[in-house]
Formats: sequence, structure tokens, C-alpha cells
Amino acid sequence: MTNSATMPRKATPNSVAQALLKCATAEHNRSFGRRVIKSSARFTRRFWSEHGDPLVTCRIAGRDIVMPLSHDLPLILSASPHYSQNLARLTAMSAAARRDLTIVDIGANVGDTAVLMRAAATAPILCVEGDELFLGLLHRNVEHLRDVEIEEAYVATDDDAGRAHTVVRQAGTSALVPPASGPKPARPLRSLPTILGSHARFSSPGLVKIDTDGADPRIIVANRELLARARPVVFFEFAPLWAARTGDDNPYRAITALAEAGYEGALVYANTGELLLVTRVAEPHVWEDLGRYTLTHGNGSYYDIAAFHRDDAELFAQASAAERTFFDGMAAASR
Repeated sequence: MTNSATMPRKATPNSVAQALLKCATAEHNRSFGRRVIKSSARFTRRFWSEHGDPLVTCRIAGRDIVMPLSHDLPLILSASPHYSQNLARLTAMSAAARRDLTIVDIGANVGDTAVLMRAAATAPILCVEGDELFLGLLHRNVEHLRDVEIEEAYVATDDDAGRAHTVVRQAGTSALVPPASGPKPARPLRSLPTILGSHARFSSPGLVKIDTDGADPRIIVANRELLARARPVVFFEFAPLWAARTGDDNPYRAITALAEAGYEGALVYANTGELLLVTRVAEPHVWEDLGRYTLTHGNGSYYDIAAFHRDDAELFAQASAAERTFFDGMAAASR
């Protein structure tokens, strides 16, 4: 967890911290000495993150992006090479299916997914981020990308009226939770239609990515009419434990809202990016079983869901076949 309230846009990445990160993310090695070095590097990284948190870079889609040392993304990528690559492939397929595709990235963080999606397609991207810690780095990391706009706000939901929030940051993520401790959000909460009204070319996005560490179900429920009208592919996190932390004890209502908005097909991925199953949105037992596993497992596990509107039945069939083929190839190669 970082101590800084903001990150300067032009601060220089720390070379010593970068070398430490390289040790902490080194490939697994059976050598006792190498394992000791890696373990020590990870311990030092945690300590330094809590006492200064210098900047480092991480390679995303062929581009170096800047982030705090405390950000877990480099460690996740070193352990899970498929992480977020599903979003890149779905972006490319969506762009091929919709020549006028625009993308809304809710919870843009430091811009890593914007950079990833831009490498997959030239479609305009609207990054929505409210956290003061990440905004400076978001601007910095996307400033050289064409057709990228930034909205400095949190997305408000129906449950947010008259509700106080605090910001909880950890390991490169942040969430708005009911107040207990922590800084109050400095950025406003704005409804998604209001945000899109300020960015006219994104009024009917073809792809909406949501990553808010718990508020995803509330955002979907609050915007089911917009989703029914625009019919974007919706890529979001299904994380009952995180939703409960933000005060939402019924994340399953997001699935109901999607079904009511005309969504029929869904791809379900592990949080590390591997395809788990292809299913229908209107299959309540599937979602209950998935939720039961995360609640029983109790380690913060979650799923990435790509939901497709019934008008995108052809794209859903194409994506399902392509993803199955891709992971069939991965499985065959590992035998």
C-alpha cells in the first residue's frame, strides 16, 4: 500500500527499484540461491513500497509504462502470461466486427489496459479513472496514443446517492468502500451517461471494460438501459468477495440486469486469463456455482466475464470458437 496521495507525471523511474523488480519477477528456478534472492527481492519490494514507493516501468504490448513499485502488475504478468490477453483478443475481434468501434475503459488505473487495447485495435478509447494516485501516471502512459480521452471521475451508481466513501488502495488497485478509514475521494462521482455526454463520440460504445475492485455489478445495474441501447461487449470482473467489501451483498443482480438488457452469451475466464467456460447469461446456477467457489476459496479470487448482446450472436459464436481453439492449442503444446 502506498503512502503517496499523488504521483508526479514526469518523475523518473528509479533504476535500483527497477533492478529489484527484475529480481522479484525472475522466472522460477530450482536453485536454492536463486530462490533466496527472489524471495529477498520480494520482501525488500514490499518494504520499499511502504516507505517511499518509487516509480518503475513495466512492458505492456511492446511499450514501457510507468507505475509505482507497489503495483502488482509486473508480478502478476511474470506468474500468469495469459493475464489480460483475453481482453486484447476480444478487442481485436470487436474491432473487426464493428468498424465504428469505440471503447470505454472504466477503472483505467495507470493505463495498462488502454495500452493493451490500443495495440489490438485503433478504436478511440475513453479512460475513466478517479484515483488521484493513478491519474498522473495514466496521463503519462497514454499521452503518446492517438484518440485516447480521459475522464477524471469515479462512476456513480444508484446506490451512491447520499453515501459516503473512502478510497482503499493496495497492490496497484483501488476501491471505493463505505467509510471506516482512509482518504476521501477527491474526484467527483459522475453517472456514466453524464460522463459519455461530455465525450460525444463515446455515446454508443461497442466495448465497455469495467475494473473497479467491487463496484462492477452496481455499475452494470445502474446502466442497464444504456447497455440495452448501445449493446456493447461488456468485459467485467465477477468478484462476490470484493463486491461485499464495497457494501454490495448481491452481485448476482448484475447478471439479471444484463439478461434484462438483452445479453445472452458469456465467456468466463479465470482471473489469470484462461478460459473456463462458455455459457449463457440466463443460467443462474452457473453464476451461483461460480460465486460459491470464490466465497469458499476465500483468497480474493474472481472471474473475468465477457458478455455479448443477442444482436452480437455472430460475434459471440466467433469469439467462443476462437478462444476455445486458442486454449486447445495451449493445452496441446503443454503435453
